[in-house]
Amino acid sequence: MSDALDNYYLSAFLLIVAGICIAFQAGCNATLNQYGGRSFSAVISFSVGVVCCLIFFGLDVTVADTPLPNDYVKTAPWYAWIGGILGAYYVIVNIMTVPRLGTATVLSIFVCAQIIMACVIDHFGLVGVAQRTYTVWRILASIGLVGCVVIIAIF
Repeated sequence: MSDALDNYYLSAFLLIVAGICIAFQAGCNATLNQYGGRSFSAVISFSVGVVCCLIFFGLDVTVADTPLPNDYVKTAPWYAWIGGILGAYYVIVNIMTVPRLGTATVLSIFVCAQIIMACVIDHFGLVGVAQRTYTVWRILASIGLVGCVVIIAIF
């Protein structure tokens, strides 16, 4: 599978589909919130997600022959383990804000914040990623993103 992901177009397609899924996820979770409540919606979202991840893990280690983790995983830095907490925060905030602000406004704020923070993470080489300078062009693009969010939120 890693060879297939070396294909730029396949990777781009998968990312586009993932972005579409995130937009649908926001609306689906907000709807479930109306019927079962915020915490119920979050629990269901993550329970279904855990099942999907377990299926992926099973297929990855059996079909794709990805080796199981060994003792080396114990040496991972502390921040390598908080992805689930950050994901839960994202889903919970999403569930709480989409009904009030709408999917487009919420996701445009999320995406803008993600991109700007990603540039900061790249610039300082945080959480183990390679350093990549937050250039003037990236800063200008970030400012443009903020402008786009304002327009989406107002109109």
